[in-house]
Amino acid sequence: MKLHLPAVNGGPFNCRPFEVIEVDDSDILCNDVTLPEEFNPHNVRLWVIRNGTCVICVVWASHEQNAFDIMVDEWKGCCFLVDEEEEGVEYAYLGNAGECANLECADIREVEFKPSRDWKELCAFAEARGGRQDTLFS
Repeated sequence: MKLHLPAVNGGPFNCRPFEVIEVDDSDILCNDVTLPEEFNPHNVRLWVIRNGTCVICVVWASHEQNAFDIMVDEWKGCCFLVDEEEEGVEYAYLGNAGECANLECADIREVEFKPSRDWKELCAFAEARGGRQDTLFS
C-alpha cells in the first residue's frame, strides 16, 4: 500500500519533505481504524513508525506515545528494545509492560489522507475494519 507523509517544516534544520512510501500490508495494524470525516473524539490518526528508512509498523493511535505503546504491545518494535540500560542514555518505557526502549533512531510521522487521491486505501481500511482484521494483510 502507498501512504503519503506530509512535509514537516520545523525550522531550517528540521525539515522533512513530502514522501510517498510503500508499506507491506502485513506491517499495517488495523487496531482502531478511524476514517476521515467520522466522529473522532480522541483524534485517532494513522502513524508510520520507522527505524531510519525501514518501516517497522503502521498503527492507528491518538498521539505518538500511544503509537509507540501499541507498536511494542503488538510485538512490532523489538528493534528498539534494550536488555541493559547504559548510563547517560535516555530511554523510553513503552507498552503495557513498560519495556525499556532506545528511540534515538526512531522516526514517527502522521499519514495524510485525501479522499480524492487515497480512495483505494480508505476502502481497504474500511473492509479490514468490517472484517475485524488484525492487519491489512489478514
